[in-house]
This record gives sequence, structure tokens and C-alpha cells, in this order.
Amino acid sequence: MNYYIASSLENAPTVQKLAAKLNAQGWTQTYDWTTHGGVQGLNTEQMAEIAKNEIQGVRDADIVIVLLPGGRGTHVELGAAIAMNKLVFLYGKYERDFYRGGELCPFYKYPGVIEAKRAIDELLKEDCSTERKGVNICV
Repeated sequence: MNYYIASSLENAPTVQKLAAKLNAQGWTQTYDWTTHGGVQGLNTEQMAEIAKNEIQGVRDADIVIVLLPGGRGTHVELGAAIAMNKLVFLYGKYERDFYRGGELCPFYKYPGVIEAKRAIDELLKEDCSTERKGVNICV
């Protein structure tokens, strides 16, 4: 199973832990943006290349995992996944993680987006064997 994980830069260590767990279970990460970290300060050509690689990672994925809170890039990747009709798993530890400035992002409710209100630490401890839409993932 091919996957892409979208999240904010502050969640990079958690993204790496989740990727290691999924990789150990035989999954394949389509692009690991944590290897280059933040893009601010890069030139426009470098930024364009990274953006292209991240969208290709979404395109090549069977599922897209979104770890909240997320920033602008996370939400662009979420939108790309929705536009490409990808199955999306949206994780947030608290109800408030699903709100920015007190408002719910309507795309979190888009068909095909599966919300999982739980701590990613709990997810990392589990044997991701729950089957949803033919995909084994912890929800």
C-alpha cells in the first residue's frame, strides 16, 4: 500500500515515527518531505521542485494521511488528495484540532475524508489492523 503523510513542519518527528511504523508493515511512502524540512529561505526553483514532488507524492499514494494541526501546505495536499479522489484519513487528538480560529474546515467533511479524533501516540502503539474501505489503517 502506498501512502503520503501531510502535516505541519512542527509534526515532522511524528510523521517520521508513523512512516517508520507503516514501512515496517510493508507499506511504501511515496514522498518524505521531512528530509528537506522547511522551504522558507529556498529559492523559487527549489520551492517549485519541492511542491512538484509533494503533489506527485499525493498522486502516487493509495491513501493520504493528514496529521493535524496542519499549515498551508498540509491543506494544499489535502485539497489535491480530494481532487484526485484519494482516500484520506484525518487525525487530530482534540476536537479543537479540527478548527482553526474557531471555524471548521469544510473540506474535513468532504466524502472520502475519514476523521479520527485520537492521539497519534495511541495510533503509533496499535497494530493498524482495522479495515476501512479495503485499507488497513488505525482509525
